Amino acid sequence: MELGYIFIVGSSLVLLFIVCAFALRNLNIAGSKAFVLQIVCVTIWSLGSLFEMLSETEQSMLLWRNIEQIGIFLLPVACVYFAVDYSGYDRLKKYLPLLLVIPCVAILLIFTDSSTHLMRTGYTISVSQMFGKALSVHQTLLGKVLVSFNYLLVMISLVTLFVFSRKVTKSLRKQVVLILIAQGLVFVLSLLKSAFLEGTSINIPIVAMYLPGALILFSNLFSNNLFRVSPIAREKVFDVIEMGLLVTDITGMISDTNPCATKILGSSFCIQEKLTGTKMSDVFVSFPEWVELTKQNTAGELELRLTCGKVSFIHIRVYPLQNHAGTQIGSVSIMRDVTELRVQELTLKAKAETDNLTGLMNRESFSEAFSKKLFEAVLLGESVSVLMMDLDKFKSINDTYGHDAGDRVLKAFAGVLRDVLRREDLVARIGGDEFEALLPGVGSKEALEIANRILKAANQCVVTVGDDVKVQLKLSIGVCDNGASEHESEILKYADKAMYMAKNGAGNRCVVWE
Repeated sequence: MELGYIFIVGSSLVLLFIVCAFALRNLNIAGSKAFVLQIVCVTIWSLGSLFEMLSETEQSMLLWRNIEQIGIFLLPVACVYFAVDYSGYDRLKKYLPLLLVIPCVAILLIFTDSSTHLMRTGYTISVSQMFGKALSVHQTLLGKVLVSFNYLLVMISLVTLFVFSRKVTKSLRKQVVLILIAQGLVFVLSLLKSAFLEGTSINIPIVAMYLPGALILFSNLFSNNLFRVSPIAREKVFDVIEMGLLVTDITGMISDTNPCATKILGSSFCIQEKLTGTKMSDVFVSFPEWVELTKQNTAGELELRLTCGKVSFIHIRVYPLQNHAGTQIGSVSIMRDVTELRVQELTLKAKAETDNLTGLMNRESFSEAFSKKLFEAVLLGESVSVLMMDLDKFKSINDTYGHDAGDRVLKAFAGVLRDVLRREDLVARIGGDEFEALLPGVGSKEALEIANRILKAANQCVVTVGDDVKVQLKLSIGVCDNGASEHESEILKYADKAMYMAKNGAGNRCVVWE
């Protein structure tokens, strides 16, 4: 995976260097110098992050982490410089050197932190098969304050661009707004990288996160000649970048796709034929929202859940392309396969909401769902019932035959509940041998019938708990509907009391709270 990481960083930097070379030849354009400085800062940040991951020792990792901070703390200053230069607020340029004071102090404190400990209290190293090694730094209060200053600077740059957008002509305003969006991407993605992914095993190259915004800045600064910089630039954009690019003209005709887009379209959309020269609306008729975004003169994004042999998730960001007059001439859609990330998120969500042993809902997820269903039932004047269930003499099974035998009993009863209850019913193991079920649209009378069916099915279920030892499932069930109360806690309390009434009697029976 280190080679993949290196390839992503390298190919992205190659593209940025090509863009930077073009900008250096056009420094007369407002914002070009600051744009070059942004690329330099991102390069320092990216290379520092890369060599940090490849370092063999902690000292080497810390050194490269410190070098990263040069780019991290100077990038926001470059953002302000860009906003001021692009907007033509020349009178503000004399204050720009003052903005360097705090970042320079921060960088100095970082490089001397091993002796002063003013910026960090410690660090940890996380290792991921996907993203390699990553250093997580624990900041002091001073460190957090200085980092917060970075976000303040970026906010200043965004406000400056927004104020400028209100002063320009309508035809130019669209271009300024796109510049604002691109600059905002620097803020959002840097925040994601530093504030949310720091300390996790996810180490996404900052250069890959910065690239979309950089392309938007570039396309608007230099008359939107994004794909006509030179044959080399076009080749790098389309053939090297690890993101799918699909370009349409103003009529909605697909004019080009890169190899990565072809791969994504084939594996996730089941589209194998060449799309150049076809209409976007004809090819992607099932995705009208995407088609509509390519017609708009503002950036937009969406995420598609696709099934082409297997489920995949594709994130798409659409950017308009404009000519020198600010007129839209087409769009570029940037596609990223985020399937692995979404699967990880769904897996973690399922684990957080599911009882590990039985696969049923756990207490927390049941409580949250119960609150929503009860609110809907009260709002619509419908009934909803709760079953509180507890296995009889379960403790003696655990004590006599062991916890493995007890687990088999719990799993068997969970299977009974799945077989008897409806698809819309919610069922959870709330702890030990206690289970709860929520029955939407069901009053206590019908709920009692369902409870008796559960009881009958459970009694017919025999579980092997030891050598030639089998036990019959028996349980006590308490029933209560929202006619007794409209409050979640009281309904659960009444159902629980009814269940103990059943248990304190003969057991293996159902009782309705009245």
